[in-house]
Amino acid sequence: MKNNDNFDSSLTRSSGIKGGGHSTKLRWIIIGIIGLVVVALLAVGGIYLHQRSDFSAKDPNSSKIIEIKVPQGANATSIGKQLQNAGVIKHASAFKNYVDAHSVNNLNAGYFALSPKMDVGTIVARLQKPGALTPNDGVLQPGFVLMREGENAAQFAQNVAKQTKFSAKDWLATLNDKSYLDKLAKQYPDLLSSAIDAPTRYKLEGYLYPATYDVRNAKTPQDITTQMVAKMNQVLQPYFADIKKQNLTVQQILTLASLVEREAITPHDRGVVAGVFLNRIDDKITLGSDVAVKYALNTDKTNLSIADTKVDSPYNLYKNQGFGPGPFNSPSLSAILAVLHPIDRDKKYLFFIANLKTGKVYFTQTIQEHDALNAKLLEQNNNTK
Repeated sequence: MKNNDNFDSSLTRSSGIKGGGHSTKLRWIIIGIIGLVVVALLAVGGIYLHQRSDFSAKDPNSSKIIEIKVPQGANATSIGKQLQNAGVIKHASAFKNYVDAHSVNNLNAGYFALSPKMDVGTIVARLQKPGALTPNDGVLQPGFVLMREGENAAQFAQNVAKQTKFSAKDWLATLNDKSYLDKLAKQYPDLLSSAIDAPTRYKLEGYLYPATYDVRNAKTPQDITTQMVAKMNQVLQPYFADIKKQNLTVQQILTLASLVEREAITPHDRGVVAGVFLNRIDDKITLGSDVAVKYALNTDKTNLSIADTKVDSPYNLYKNQGFGPGPFNSPSLSAILAVLHPIDRDKKYLFFIANLKTGKVYFTQTIQEHDALNAKLLEQNNNTK
């Protein structure tokens, strides 16, 4: 027993000395591995965070049109993966993050013609508009016409000419045809009572609900127009009483909604922008909308000059106070509801500006705040180029 004890003791001591060297090395190896794992995780996390916040276009110079079918009930996660797999966006996580950050809850089903040159904000805005009912690879099949949200009558007339046997000129003529308008006004008095006598370019501008229409059985251009006005009346039917309570006409509501449609994307931003416009009207300040000037000039150019904003037109809301003659395009229900239920009017915002890189809209109360914010955003965007 004694010898065994000595042997065991000696073995234990010997093993302890040798094992100490190995365990020290082993500890450093483990620490090294852990360090590498931590660095790798931080790198992966950094990449993921960058991807989540990268809302830029996948290929700003792309000329591709990629058609996407969004199924009924699809959520932002599945749509983002679909867009990434189709090559429309860089990262599905950025799409999901944008939707969550902007509280978007009205993505639509249907067929959408999208492009890698669109940034995430633009794509989200497109998906908030009605999708086409039929696949078309970016072009509707003959006999179907699509009025997009924010599209004006002259733009839509080109769709009519491409997709039907009627010319753009013939269809546009229906919008000012007095005998036809009188019949429509009798059929839809709640909708059209404030439109018929307004001094507008097209009497029915703004009253053509944005959607896809099957016009294969249309025998006259009026048949197309009647469908669109009937749809707008159907959509607004639950809100006519609300409009009367606002002490505003349908014409005024649709006019502001057509501006809101092009000035903001998310329901929240649209609500605040509508509040800004209403506050400016109350304070007898011109609305100062580029959307209105572009309509006056019949142009889609991105940047307006000082001379552009001085154009002599009743539609120039830089020069003329109030609502102007009438709507500038066909607004969505989302934009109309924003005008009926504006947000944050009590904060007395009179100005807003959007960061074109991130899509975020900022609101201010004074021109000094607005100018300072504008300069700050310009500096930030120039420094990130």
